[in-house]
Amino acid sequence: MRAYLVVLVIGLGGCCAEPWRAYPESTQPGEQYSTGDATHGEDVYVWDCLGGSRVVVSQYSAENSCQAPKRATAACGGTTETDTRLASENHGPIRSGRAWP
Repeated sequence: MRAYLVVLVIGLGGCCAEPWRAYPESTQPGEQYSTGDATHGEDVYVWDCLGGSRVVVSQYSAENSCQAPKRATAACGGTTETDTRLASENHGPIRSGRAWP
């Protein structure tokens, strides 16, 4: 029984909604970037002004786990909580396989 529980926990840990399914948008983000490295970090998708708001969708993921995507908004030209939180992080190109489709 214990082995089944371990398999279940590991299996559920890798099943998170993709950000583009959790927060579908009709247009591509104007900016996409990742923090961290090739195996873990936060993937960030930014629309500068979408429907009157700055929209930032982000998701932390690692090789075997991930967190639910998060959406933050501010007025166009404003700064979201996600922008502030990630301002000091190194921003690199979007990780392989994580580009908004």
